Amino acid sequence: MRDDGQRRRVQANLLGSGIITILIGLGWGTAFVHFQRPFLAGMHGGLVVFGIALVWLAYQGRLTAAALLAGHVFPAFIAVSCLFDNVPEGVHRATQMHFLSVALGGYFVFRRGGIYMKYVLPALCLTGFIVFSNTSIGFHDPALVIPESAAEIGVWTNTLTAMAELIFIVVIMNADLSVRRMMDIEMRKAIAHGDFQLHYQPQINEAGKITGVEALIRWQHAKMGNVPPVKFIPLAEETGLIVPIGNWVLRAACAQLAQWETRPETRHLTMAVNVSASQFRQPDFVQSVSEIVRLSGVTPSKLKLELTESMFVDNVDATVAKMNALKAIGIVWSLDDFGTGYSSLSVLNSFPLGQIKIDKSFVRDMLTNPSNMVVTEAIIELASKLNLQVIAEGVETVEQLNRLREAGCMSYQGYLFSPPLGIDAFSKLLSPEPSSAEPLTRHQPEPFAPDLAPAAMICPSLS
Repeated sequence: MRDDGQRRRVQANLLGSGIITILIGLGWGTAFVHFQRPFLAGMHGGLVVFGIALVWLAYQGRLTAAALLAGHVFPAFIAVSCLFDNVPEGVHRATQMHFLSVALGGYFVFRRGGIYMKYVLPALCLTGFIVFSNTSIGFHDPALVIPESAAEIGVWTNTLTAMAELIFIVVIMNADLSVRRMMDIEMRKAIAHGDFQLHYQPQINEAGKITGVEALIRWQHAKMGNVPPVKFIPLAEETGLIVPIGNWVLRAACAQLAQWETRPETRHLTMAVNVSASQFRQPDFVQSVSEIVRLSGVTPSKLKLELTESMFVDNVDATVAKMNALKAIGIVWSLDDFGTGYSSLSVLNSFPLGQIKIDKSFVRDMLTNPSNMVVTEAIIELASKLNLQVIAEGVETVEQLNRLREAGCMSYQGYLFSPPLGIDAFSKLLSPEPSSAEPLTRHQPEPFAPDLAPAAMICPSLS
């Protein structure tokens, strides 16, 4: 997941590439029309159309589509141009120089992507550069040769524009690197100074009562203000800082849970904590979690550790062993974002899970997409048969809530009830005031009273 700053830099890269492509296509297309080379002029007319499409996609924010298109069209066009690059004898072609900027730009845009886009395509571009720089391979048609004076100008033009493209990409990459370096330093300071905070999003049962929370990390920076998780969590995962951050989250969550257990009105609450793949794969993960739980004094069964499906793909035996070791002391395992991976059924069958969470993408579209509703109902039925708790996340409308109730889901989480709250605001939400909401039941799925705000259904003091 990219943060907003990185998206802007990727967008700038793609917009710049599109604009340069349009200019190159117009320039060379005009030149080839002048020299009466209709085939080459037509090729570069197509390049102009592609450049316009690339600029439009990037401007619309459709960065993945733009990047995938550019990553495949650019190398193909450069290769074809090199094959038809008929320069007079004694003049060296330079069209292959553009392979360098495409390779570097592709790596920058797809550096968090899969192996194919991150490594294979750049490697093919570099291979193309080497091949066309050291051979005369191509279609040597005398009808396509342009005058020597124009060819020499073309060589200089291709070389200079390729260097300009490289400089443009390097400047953007350097800006991105500077931001990442600054964020890395600030995260290390935040860990050392305890600048992170936990917010708590309520989890609601069918009676409209808060049964637990999900602990979500927040970062209030002195100068940058509120730094959203999407901006620092991906970088923390890349740098390895996610491990100490994850341990801090677990300690802070257990400390808060221990405080709640001392009060009659909150001792029933459970606490869900996300566990990153890097944190889970640490050799001392089981020992570390066990020690944190033991020192905090919390009841282990009130702690739910959430894993995503992708973490169950590799090293299954070791994963099961770790989960069983912590399950043995009472900790509950929850499968987050259920239904978005490729091994859901095998995961439910092979791993010691106690709960699954229906991904918010299914909840969001289930009223408009019949397939999503079918999948949601199947998940609920499957969880019931396997004696697994099921909770739907991302519930934002009363209509979604009522449909989930009809399907048999009796636990919910989402902005319909409350956004993630700091501890003071959450404590007010828990104040022992009578609820104005009608109990939620599967048998009578009437919507909430329309004249009440969702938060007031739980706690009138927030209305």
